[in-house]
Amino acid sequence: MSDTTADFIIIGGGIAGASVAYELSAKGKVVLLEMESAPGYHSTGRSAAVMSENYGPALWSRLVTASRGFYEQPPEGFTDVQLVTPRGALFLAKHDEVEALFNQAVELSSRGANIEIVSAEDALKFCPVVRSSEFAKALYEPDCKDIDTNALMAGYLKALRVRGGVLKVGAKVERISRTDGVWTVSTRAGEFTAPIVVNAAGGWVQEISDLAGLPYRNVVPFRRTAVVFDPPAGSDVTTWPMTFDVAETFYFKPEAGRIMVSPVDMALSEPCDAQADELEVAIAVDRIERFTTMSVQSIKHKWGGLRTFAPDHEPVIGPDPEEPSFIWLAGQGGNGVMGGGAAARLAAAFATKDAIPQDIAALGITAENVSPGRACVVDASGTKPVVGDIEQFA
Repeated sequence: MSDTTADFIIIGGGIAGASVAYELSAKGKVVLLEMESAPGYHSTGRSAAVMSENYGPALWSRLVTASRGFYEQPPEGFTDVQLVTPRGALFLAKHDEVEALFNQAVELSSRGANIEIVSAEDALKFCPVVRSSEFAKALYEPDCKDIDTNALMAGYLKALRVRGGVLKVGAKVERISRTDGVWTVSTRAGEFTAPIVVNAAGGWVQEISDLAGLPYRNVVPFRRTAVVFDPPAGSDVTTWPMTFDVAETFYFKPEAGRIMVSPVDMALSEPCDAQADELEVAIAVDRIERFTTMSVQSIKHKWGGLRTFAPDHEPVIGPDPEEPSFIWLAGQGGNGVMGGGAAARLAAAFATKDAIPQDIAALGITAENVSPGRACVVDASGTKPVVGDIEQFA
């Protein structure tokens, strides 16, 4: 089989594409196509990169649970370094959010997660800069860990090469057609054929679906802004957890001796090389100074990234309802690194028509609740949302 002919073509060389390429390369010949000059350029390289079982919507958080074993004990030879290191996570609830916090705690405990509910004042032992007067309770997740995204990507791509797979960079897709059960994907780096295509193109998934001649799906990119600043003088931030509010209006974490904060903005965007939004930068600074005792003296770095959502914010994984040989791995919504190990196994099972892996199915994940054919993803009108209007995704 030549480098242009494969069993599986995967479009998108971020963490989603790399992880499913790893899984499928154990089943057959894989060609992984990335439009940029290097994989992981967009959302993957701009991720907060933690593994928290309490973050995100229900199905994504369960995929994190199912990914934990791989990240903590990867297969022999996958990497020479630890993929995850201790971080901890702290979730802060106001008085009217305490019930939601306790509901999260019950659900996490049912999955065997290690958690602790404390008062807002006691949360200071984990993160001393929290303005405890603003909150009522906190949930601490000690087993949240930082993920070494570079090492994870390198492990996936190394295994892909060892197994005979091919990574093509600079391979922006220009045309997609299907004849006699075979897909032909034409790119700036050449033409490739395979019976199965996996759409793992992040913010560009709808463009790829359009090129394949499939109906519009509600899987849409949104911009997210992040800001980095110096912590208070003399602070040892190395043990501070990643800290969120339950309402998801901000999160912050130590980042190479500094503090990274996001206002968790969600602005509908065209697929692009996203940049930080200046209004959201100001909002990030305001939230840090309102909800912590920190003061932002100067901004050291800022950036934007794309996070792609379905209207229910849950995964979009599986065969397109119009063409089962076109597999979606999309709607990561910022969960693509932490839940990507299990999401890739799930997508690979759909691509090979295997059963959902038992450990994933045991967490209540079904073909129906992640399907690209579910009601909120299939848009009968066929009209795309207008940039700036996020009501249907809120």
